Amino acid sequence: MTPSRPASDLAAADVSTGGRRIHALDTLRGFALCGILIINIYQQVVFRGAAAGTASQLPEAVQLLFHQRFYPIFSILFGIGFGIFLRRAATRTDRPRLVLARRLGVLLLIGVVHFVVHPGEALTAYALAGLLFLLPLSYLGGRAALVVAVLLLLAGAQVVNGFGPIPGLLALGYALAMLEVPAALERRTGRVAVAFVGLTALSVGWIVLRLRGTEVPFVNLIGGPGGGVSLLPPLAGIATGLAYCCGLLLLLRTPLGPALTAVLAPMGRMALTNYLSATVLFLLAAGPLGIDSTGDLPRIVGLSIGILIVQAVWSTLWLRSFRYGPAEWAWRCLTWWRRAPLVENGEVASARKQDPDHLGEAACRVGSCTG
Repeated sequence: MTPSRPASDLAAADVSTGGRRIHALDTLRGFALCGILIINIYQQVVFRGAAAGTASQLPEAVQLLFHQRFYPIFSILFGIGFGIFLRRAATRTDRPRLVLARRLGVLLLIGVVHFVVHPGEALTAYALAGLLFLLPLSYLGGRAALVVAVLLLLAGAQVVNGFGPIPGLLALGYALAMLEVPAALERRTGRVAVAFVGLTALSVGWIVLRLRGTEVPFVNLIGGPGGGVSLLPPLAGIATGLAYCCGLLLLLRTPLGPALTAVLAPMGRMALTNYLSATVLFLLAAGPLGIDSTGDLPRIVGLSIGILIVQAVWSTLWLRSFRYGPAEWAWRCLTWWRRAPLVENGEVASARKQDPDHLGEAACRVGSCTG
């Protein structure tokens, strides 16, 4: 049985072990998959094999509302998951960072294989950034990690285009996990609302400037004017992504909340499986649908919706019988180097239906506190 943990750790647990699952994180993760899919179809179908710098060729609505707006959400959630996993692993082993390094190594292998059919995919970047930045960062507390995250974010956004901000975003997620922000999401509606208003104002302001054709000043704190990458576009994307997150968190407090959670949370629990399977689905379907140019936005949106419907349905059906998605289960087994139970135990499944937020006692009674 898993050793007893502080109440704060139980509140932060993001798995079906002895703690309370934070459904908002699963829902946000599923939401991020939706936006990432449209960009991936453009990159891997319309622009496949093209030179870098194709972002400016995207339809204006996609540039302003989707491009670089959803991967920051996924990156921050990955960092949060890193922090939660590290805490949980510390209750099972004296060398949690070694287990975490193996987990990131396995993710790197998955990403390398995925890269064969999906050049530019994000898993390799997450794994490498985790090994190079998050593992050393794990020796710091939450506040110190937050300072490092801001520095990494500013530096990465100015030096490297595209995935440059990822180390900072991962570090930000880790810092939030250490500060127990995810566990407090459900209690901080007022703060989420204030953040939503502020981030939305920034995002709308950026969109208005772009639509008016106003020349935006080049801002780069490292290279100075004319050097490196401008800081403003990446930060605008991050601000918009965070505004989306805050808006969704507020919607979860409304009567729409249960429906949104029912659709998006299963997709988020199987995020790795769905991310990988989406590549197969849109590569197979894009040709028959005739998607080959930036003017095919209606068909790209239709394909995205079709894939998301398939994933929402199959994620829900799969998780009725199994504890993890197929890719998540394999990742877990290779991380711990032991076979994890995949089929949902009857007693735990019954407890999940009766009280999905508190499964600890039933799970531990049947020996499923695997972490």
